[in-house]
Formats: sequence, structure tokens, C-alpha cells
Amino acid sequence: MKAAIARVEIRFEQDVVHARRRARLIAEMLGFDRKDQTRISTAVSEIARNAFQYGHGGRTEFFVEGVAPAQSLAIVVRDEGPGIPDLDAVLKGNYTSSTGLGLGMAGSKRLMDHFHVETRVGQGTTVKLAKVLPPGAPPVTPTVLRRVAEALSEARLDSPLEEIRSQNQELLSTLELLRERDEEVTRVNRELNETNTGVIALYAELERNTQRIQQAEQMLRARNEELKDFAHTVAHDLKAPLRGIAGYAHELERKHAAGLGERALFCLGQIVSASTSLDRLIEDLLRFARLDAEAPSLTEVDLPGLIAAILSERAATIAEQHAEVTLDIPLETVRTWERGLAQVIANLVDNALKYSRKASPPRIAIRAEEAGSRWRLAVSDNGIGFDMAHHDRIYGLFTRLVRADEFEGTGAGLAIVKKILDKLGGSVRAESQPGQGAVFRVELPGGKP
Repeated sequence: MKAAIARVEIRFEQDVVHARRRARLIAEMLGFDRKDQTRISTAVSEIARNAFQYGHGGRTEFFVEGVAPAQSLAIVVRDEGPGIPDLDAVLKGNYTSSTGLGLGMAGSKRLMDHFHVETRVGQGTTVKLAKVLPPGAPPVTPTVLRRVAEALSEARLDSPLEEIRSQNQELLSTLELLRERDEEVTRVNRELNETNTGVIALYAELERNTQRIQQAEQMLRARNEELKDFAHTVAHDLKAPLRGIAGYAHELERKHAAGLGERALFCLGQIVSASTSLDRLIEDLLRFARLDAEAPSLTEVDLPGLIAAILSERAATIAEQHAEVTLDIPLETVRTWERGLAQVIANLVDNALKYSRKASPPRIAIRAEEAGSRWRLAVSDNGIGFDMAHHDRIYGLFTRLVRADEFEGTGAGLAIVKKILDKLGGSVRAESQPGQGAVFRVELPGGKP
């Protein structure tokens, strides 16, 4: 929709005033508040004055454009003057003539919602200004347009004195608007200062927290070093007398067994067995403690070769138990921590061999597969299995679900597996039922290199 409202020819100075008054009256009739009325009439006055001074006359046309609720008051000012050779500089406010052309154009642009200029040197200038009707204004219908036309026809041209008074009122209104804008700027600056103060306080608190974290990290590193030293010291202090106990027990077994009674031989066997178990426990404790201080180094690992080497080291146990081991390893190379992965696979294979040795025959399967940007490894057996209610407990250090006289071990293997996988950003999950075997599923980042 585009409906014409009025047209004002610009031939004399008074016509500029007439265009300004028309603009204010039309804006008032269409529902604009006093501030927007002042903006619109001021912008029209400035552009009409340019048309009079630079274009040696022209015309101002008023329209309503668009469909409710998105309607606008549009004003087009045309002249047939010399055009504007430095339009970009004028619109940016970087150029002003002796009569203020640049200030008028740039200022009018800021007052309106839409401002477009077409100019060609020697062929005149057309300026289109538009202001969107306020949300509370009634839609502009033919009835509204008739009322506007009637009001315009009844409006009389004010005397120069009345016009000065009217312009003074508009000036006062503009000054009030500027005062409100200044107060708004002052309020925003105050809020910015308060925000800056808060940000500075926040940075100070972050710095204090960073210092506390750094101090805590230093203390943690120191405690880890102390723990590592403590573990080595304890291991040395325990192993030294343990070697002595084991040595004397073996000497009694080799050289004096004939002179010992049945009960003495039983006690001697218990001493040797306990010494062996304690030695394994100390070694597992040291292995677990060393993981905290060890940083994983990622390399390209020959996965089938690594698994083959682990199985080769256990070939005697596999043969003794008549275990059937099947492999499904399509992955040739993975990028990971080789020593850590070797410990994970070795512990899972050892558990599978241990807890399936009473099966007839024991069956162990090792499978690996890609999973997007990660890869999976599964080790399954047909052993005694366990109740899934205890799933999370099995990864605790020295936690065992079976009696020591049934299956040997320290209960540290799965704890070591989980700690290594945590360091690598991986995970482990078991699936099992009592008497139905178990499968341990490992997932690690970084499939094929």
C-alpha cells in the first residue's frame, strides 16, 4: 500500500516553513508522540531547506506506505539542482558547506528510521525519509486519510511571529529530549562503572582463586612425591625382612625337611605361601603407586603384535589349562600408551585365565574394533562370572569377590586397569552373570593413526 497524503512545492523560504508545519501536523494525526513529531518535522525542514538553498527549489511529498501493523510515514524531497558530488562524506558527517549542508543531511539521517539519497551531478537530488508508525497508533485507513486531508485543508499558515513561537516550542521539546538522552547516557555510564568495578573485583577473586589452585597443585605434587617415596620406602622395608623369611623357609624346606614333623612341614608351607602372596601384594602396590607419577606417552602400537606377545608369555598356563583362545583383531595399529595398554590387556587376560580354569575347556576371546574416533577392545571368558550388583566394587584396590583359598591374587589388577584407562581418557565396563562367564569392554580414544 502506498497512499499520497500531501504535497508542498518549495519555491520560497516560507515554503520550507510550510513543509515543516505539514510534517508536524501529519505526524500528529497519524499517532506519533511529540518527540517523534519533532524528529520528523526537523528532518523534513532540514532536507527541504537544502532543496531550496542548493537545488533552487523542489517539492516535498508525504505518503503512507506498508500494510498494518507495519506502516510508515514516508517523505520524499526532490530538487533539480546540481546534485551532491561528495554524498558519502556528507552522510558520514565529514563534510559541511558554509551553509551547513553536511550537518543537516547527517542529522536528519539520525532522526529517521529510513533515509535514502539518490543524486547525480547536474541532475538533482531525491531524498526519501521514513518513520515507522508507533505500535499504539491506529492503522491508517482511507477514513484516517480523509481526516488528515481535512485537517491539512483547514490548517492556516501561521504568521512569522507564531512560527517563531512554534519553533521555540519545538526547540524546547528537542532540548528536553537531549536532556533525557543525557540523563540516559549518565545512567548507562554509571552502570558501566559499576559493572567495571564488579569485573575488576571478579578478576581479583579469580586471581586469588588461581593462586590458591596453584598452591594446592604444588602441595599435591609434593604429597605425591612424598607418597611415592613412602611407597618405595615401605616396599623396601617390607621386602628386606620378607626375603629373609622366604630364604630361611626355603633352607628349612631343602635341608631340614627330613627332621620335621607333619605339622611343622604344614606350617613351613604356609610360611612360603604367605611370603609369596605378600611379595605379590607389595609389587602390585608399587605398580599402582607408580601410575600417579607416570605420564602416558602416545605412540603407534602394533595391536596384534602386542596381544600375541602377551599370550606368548602365558603360553604355559594356556597349555596347562587346555584353554581355547580366539582372536578377532582387524585393527593393525592404534595410537595409544603402549606400556599402559599392555598392562590393561595382561591383567584382563590373567583374570580370564584364572576365573575360567575350572571350565571344560576354558574359552577366552579377544576382539577389537573401530568406533568412530575411538576404538574398543573386549576380553571375554566362560568362567565363574559375578553378580552385576558388585560391578563398581570390583575396580577398588585389593577388593575381591572370591575367597583367597579358591583363587589366588591380590585384587589389584582391575584397579590398575581402571587407573590406566582414566589417565588415557578411556573407560571399562563389565557384563556378567554368576556361572555364565564375563566380558570386559574397554573403550579408548584414537583408532587407526
